[in-house]
Amino acid sequence: MEETLTSTTGKVIRCKAAVCRSPGAPLVIQEIEVDPPKAYELRLKILCSSLCHTDITFWKLSQGPMAVFQESSVMNQSESVGEKVEQMKQGDVVLPVFMPNCGECRDCKSPKSNTCSKFDFRTINMPRDNTSRFKDMNGEVIHHFIAVSSFTEYTVVDEAHLVKIGPHIPIDKACLLSCGVSTGVGAAWKVANVEEGSTVAIFGLGAVGLAVAEGARVRGASRIIGVDLNPAKFELGKKYGVSDFINPATCGEKSVSQVIKEMTDGGADYCFECIGLSSLVTEAFDSTREGWGKTVMLGVEQHGNPVSVNCYDIMRGRSVIGSLFGGCKPKSDIPIFADKYLNKELNLDGFVTHQNPPPMADAQVAKTLSEDYLLKGGGNEPKPEIVTKPVDVPVETPAEEPSSDEVVVVTQNADETPVSPVEESTETLAAAAEESSEAPAADSDDSSTPAATEESAEAPQEEKLVDLEDVEDEPDIKLETAPADFRFPTTNQTRHCFTRYIEFHRCVAAKGEGAPECDKFAKYYRSLCPGEWVDRWNEQRENGTFPGPL
Repeated sequence: MEETLTSTTGKVIRCKAAVCRSPGAPLVIQEIEVDPPKAYELRLKILCSSLCHTDITFWKLSQGPMAVFQESSVMNQSESVGEKVEQMKQGDVVLPVFMPNCGECRDCKSPKSNTCSKFDFRTINMPRDNTSRFKDMNGEVIHHFIAVSSFTEYTVVDEAHLVKIGPHIPIDKACLLSCGVSTGVGAAWKVANVEEGSTVAIFGLGAVGLAVAEGARVRGASRIIGVDLNPAKFELGKKYGVSDFINPATCGEKSVSQVIKEMTDGGADYCFECIGLSSLVTEAFDSTREGWGKTVMLGVEQHGNPVSVNCYDIMRGRSVIGSLFGGCKPKSDIPIFADKYLNKELNLDGFVTHQNPPPMADAQVAKTLSEDYLLKGGGNEPKPEIVTKPVDVPVETPAEEPSSDEVVVVTQNADETPVSPVEESTETLAAAAEESSEAPAADSDDSSTPAATEESAEAPQEEKLVDLEDVEDEPDIKLETAPADFRFPTTNQTRHCFTRYIEFHRCVAAKGEGAPECDKFAKYYRSLCPGEWVDRWNEQRENGTFPGPL
């Protein structure tokens, strides 16, 4: 291996990579060129990579530079080292992380933050000179994505974004530490500082939410409450210490915060919002205990909506705090997590649901990833272009194609025994409750209301969510009447949210404004609906274009 690495040092490497040519487009397997590293940089051979939900979020944005690799959680071996690199050498096994950690600036030296003031958080290209080390075969620049770019056989990363990892931890477990698992565990340990005997509530049991549960379990929390629309998450959550489960769709007339307060004698000590909805941050805040309750925001609010909390509650001791990468300083905290795993104190095994050969070696795997995670808007998306030029990596046919709510680890080691699949989820509460509806979507008559998109449903539906209650004269809700939103395409959250919004306004029309009988519907839709949906529907009711039966 060392001889092979040495033979490519200082030379341009030609290899295969999965490239996104435009926002929302399928990944394209192409041959690219990777330049040698410049000063403070390392060129890395990809050993293992896992898909992060942040990749999917950015993939589906309407704007962005052309040709961007995915960020992902990843494990690499250093192929060559640029000038002035002192902490790592050729052949070292390293873990790239999207968060910079120079170790020299005021912020890196302070225990109060995990930000790095020397390097700005940028989404594309190298952090020091804002240039790229990638080109396609026509000489066109291909951009880096969030400092990592791992869907390629070789990549170049700045040393500020690299953590040296010991050889004892398996690469498919180590790669999990570069993103979601560290975010969740770090939030429980470093941001909230969960103590023994405390009560914890987690909104959203995706990879990050389950990692929060694992961190709280290790810290000795007496009660860990999981909140999710998918009832199957309870059994999964038990593996990580979740002791109680709340399905917002089956809470009856009570809000989730009321249920949590009753369960915890006044409110949870710590609440974690792992979805990225401002309305859920408010609900999580309302679920904490007066006097010292702390709410930690982990989900990224895609639209930047404001969070609404009562200032008097803050005066009485409750608090809200944000967290990026779980407050972890990569170079110092990730090795600690790795040691905890090796000492069997931290559970990482359950986070791996599938193992596949790299998409660069198997075109079908890349096609699967593109089809599973592509936002299917109107059915006019271009088909994936698969370039299948030979490359010296092993080819293996995957045992089964992953569903869109499972964690996928792509590894270069074709001889490694696959981890047994377990049911897993993405980091969105609503996506976890996605229905397997096969009904074709109809076009909406109102052009101002985009049609909600339908995800593919190849797997049979295991369990149908229980509705909030049996209501007479249930309105015939067409799912496509809800605004299109990449977080909740044709999910139970869309159904419940839209239904309760209609029921509330029907009740107000029949009983009058402020009628107590209407309060329960108001609580339902306000806890389930994103604020931008409600604003859109309110505007449509006023101008007579509302698509539902009022």
